[in-house]
Amino acid sequence: MARLEFPSIPIGAKPETTKADKSGAAPGYSQLPLEGLAGEPGELLEFGNCLVTSAVTFRKRARGNEWRCTIHVEPDLMHPDQEGDFEAYALAAYADTAQRFRLRPGDRAVMKGTVQHQTLALGNGNTTAINRFAVAEIAVIARSPRKSITVYEKENGGETKR
Repeated sequence: MARLEFPSIPIGAKPETTKADKSGAAPGYSQLPLEGLAGEPGELLEFGNCLVTSAVTFRKRARGNEWRCTIHVEPDLMHPDQEGDFEAYALAAYADTAQRFRLRPGDRAVMKGTVQHQTLALGNGNTTAINRFAVAEIAVIARSPRKSITVYEKENGGETKR
């Protein structure tokens, strides 16, 4: 048996008109502002010379995977005005794609995505700015040297007998 729902206004009474009704939205409904959230997503930007500065963290979550690292964007020939430090992140399917590249500190890549600037007020009265970069595409330019050193090589000064 279904649960009965009763309207919040008496039967036969006219509902009050809201600003949403006057603006052409669905009658009786109004959208509340979502404070603290970014507005419409920005345009897709391309950072042409990104240097990965921290280790990548990849977490498997129930609501979707999460990929994060910090990058330093340096100006290059095609993007002379881009420079700064960003927290790069990717969620869900983008996180899975980003993890396949196995980025490490020192790698260089071209990244496409959207930028979000956020200013936070700290408890001591100061403010700090956080620049986040939502990654949509990655193309690796150069990789940092990957050295495979076994425990035996570490103990014997890096020499192996062959």
